[in-house]
Amino acid sequence: MIRICSLFIIFTAAVISPIVTNNFYAYAVQAIWRDYEDMKELVKDIRNGNKNDDNMDWDKFRDSTVYKNENEDVRDCIDLANKVGGKLGDYEIVRCFDNANYYKEKYTDEKGIKNEQDVSKQQEVNQSQSEKNVSKQQEANQSQSEKEGDVSQTQNSSDVNSPEGCDSSYPDICISITSAKLSCFDIPYKYFKVLLPDRHEFDSDGDGIGCEG
Repeated sequence: MIRICSLFIIFTAAVISPIVTNNFYAYAVQAIWRDYEDMKELVKDIRNGNKNDDNMDWDKFRDSTVYKNENEDVRDCIDLANKVGGKLGDYEIVRCFDNANYYKEKYTDEKGIKNEQDVSKQQEVNQSQSEKNVSKQQEANQSQSEKEGDVSQTQNSSDVNSPEGCDSSYPDICISITSAKLSCFDIPYKYFKVLLPDRHEFDSDGDGIGCEG
């Protein structure tokens, strides 16, 4: 009977001991601040590796003496670190103790850099669009100039080669195709080109030049 009781006691101790140890360790880790009233001493032990916790219980820490005894700037920094990081660890405590504006400056700078990058990207987009618009306008102007040049060339060619209503036998001058037969005395032109048929007989010697005399 005594042997059975001894075995029971040993078994119970073996089962309960790890649970108690784990709970004690968890409490010790989660409450690394519980033995401190001064943040300076807590930070010192964290740096020395005596205290560490990457995920502190925020509500409990906020109600602790070490937190309440610290100045407002450091508390505000710790509040911001917990808010933006989603959790609070010993690293954030040390950062805020060294520089109460650390996280405020960090996230302000990151936001400023992002804004500058957004502005730079928008400027690049605007410049690219402006260059495209200028290029399109230049192409349109060039196309219009070419069209106007083609029209002008066509008009000039028509004026030189086949004036409307003029006899094609006399390309250098304009003698109406409907006019009665004329002589060199009837026109003010001399030494002009004559092609066959020479209806008005301006080229009397047949050398292709009209009204030479």
